[in-house]
Amino acid sequence: MNHVVCPMCGSENIFADSGLITGKYKCNECGYVGSLIYEFDDKDYELFKRQLERSKSREKFPK
Repeated sequence: MNHVVCPMCGSENIFADSGLITGKYKCNECGYVGSLIYEFDDKDYELFKRQLERSKSREKFPK
């Protein structure tokens, strides 16, 4: 199964903005609008989610 996700927050709640006429997507979770999205198979999606969680946890506790 393929997963289409937001590059900013990792949400799969992303849709074609303006019916894809503009070539942009919109994330309903974080508000991202842009032409870049990520598409992963199951294995790569799980890896992406783990990396995203690690980067988010580092942001909470800056050095």
